[in-house]
Amino acid sequence: MQNTFSNRYRIILSLFFVILCSAKLFAQDEYNTYKEKSDFKSKLFFGGGFGLQFGSATLVEVSPLVGYSVTPKFGIGVSPTYKFYKINDYYGPSNDLTTNVFGGSIFARYSIFTNVFAHVEYEILYYNTRVTGYETARQQFNSFFVGGGYNQRLGGNSAMYFLVLWNLNDTADSPYINPVIRVGFSVGL
Repeated sequence: MQNTFSNRYRIILSLFFVILCSAKLFAQDEYNTYKEKSDFKSKLFFGGGFGLQFGSATLVEVSPLVGYSVTPKFGIGVSPTYKFYKINDYYGPSNDLTTNVFGGSIFARYSIFTNVFAHVEYEILYYNTRVTGYETARQQFNSFFVGGGYNQRLGGNSAMYFLVLWNLNDTADSPYINPVIRVGFSVGL
């Protein structure tokens, strides 16, 4: 079983690198018409997501992102993640469930049409879960997402994006249910 799991990741990572390399090949034609920006900073973009929920279930999520536009159509980036969950009385009175999730992802986006892009992402999350009165348990979960999105310009260098992704590592332990839908913002310099 473990060998099949390792082979699955090798195939997924190989596909990720093939997509990255092919995007670079397609970008060579546009490179000739692409007016080079003068500095590294002007090709950076920032953004991410933020979430809050309060009540018997509490959620705080912070997922910033930093990316680099390799070409006008192809960008790569990283996104650290922190999530805090607390569910009151999850296992009965005074037995709250508390989870801290740390991790991050690397991603690549390739613009197919105006405002429409393909997206691949590899994410690693670490869970520290505590139930009142019990030891803390630590788990790791890796996800490999493929999908696409829509980018809507808001003005200047800012935009709002909408993503629909499929987790190719969807198991019973997965923190996601396919499809995974995200909404976020980005700002370029």
